[in-house]
Amino acid sequence: MFLGSAFKSQRLAKGLNQLDVCRGICSQAVISKMENLNVSPSVDVLLLLCQRVDLSLNDLFSEFSQLPSNNFINDKIRRADVLFQNGEFSQSKDVLLSLDISSLTKIQNAHIHFLLGLISSLSDFDEAIFQFNFTLQSLDNKSVNFWKFLAYVGLAQVYRRKQAADKEKYYMRLADQYFIEFDLFDDLEFYYFLSAITDLAGYYSEHDDFETAGKYIAIGIKPRHGYLSAEFTDQLFFLAAKIAKHSDADYQAQISHSLTMAIAFADFNKNQSLLDQINEFMQQNNIRELKIKP
Repeated sequence: MFLGSAFKSQRLAKGLNQLDVCRGICSQAVISKMENLNVSPSVDVLLLLCQRVDLSLNDLFSEFSQLPSNNFINDKIRRADVLFQNGEFSQSKDVLLSLDISSLTKIQNAHIHFLLGLISSLSDFDEAIFQFNFTLQSLDNKSVNFWKFLAYVGLAQVYRRKQAADKEKYYMRLADQYFIEFDLFDDLEFYYFLSAITDLAGYYSEHDDFETAGKYIAIGIKPRHGYLSAEFTDQLFFLAAKIAKHSDADYQAQISHSLTMAIAFADFNKNQSLLDQINEFMQQNNIRELKIKP
């Protein structure tokens, strides 16, 4: 039996209203039916709602045996995410390949093939293109989806490495076209989101579209639900410094502030390569003193 009251109790404990929970996933009516009528939505939707309030599917069913495999699958996918984000790429791939694809939801399928695409992009461009396209095929073509957005950016980056500028431009434009303010509550997903935002900001900065680059920089350096990844924030602040002349009337103060932040995050990350780039930029622009904004 589906236990809508258990979802409601957890939602209230988190201090969330129904609109907070349903945003970007479903309508408020779906939440109301869950909580008041014990009507379960589709598994895809239910998985996202459970992630948002920190519940497992088993918490919402009185008989644990009804959905035994989904929690196990999600745990393995999350394990693969952690391994990838810690730089353990081969181990992450092993976990993904151990999954039974016949039991996956559309969102799980998209997630897995996106991650396989990222791993493949390190050494096998053709395989990466296949995996990212598989991600797109896993989803409803009429929907705007987080994993679809990430796959477009992933494809753009692969074509960049293949020095196929026209295809890189095509997929960057698609990513920009399909971008929305995704409401993310998961730190592992936020990592992929911020990585994509950094790629977009860098691309548009390189192509002198400073307005679009600035848009993505502003999105990237804004914490969401307590998540802020220093690994990408150092690069975003450095990009902000480089485009400040084109986007801010008080550009000298903006350059100084952005460089100070970039140095702080790069030092925290032990990102010596970026620190060297910042030092070279300061020398080229005769910047001798930095002041952070009050």
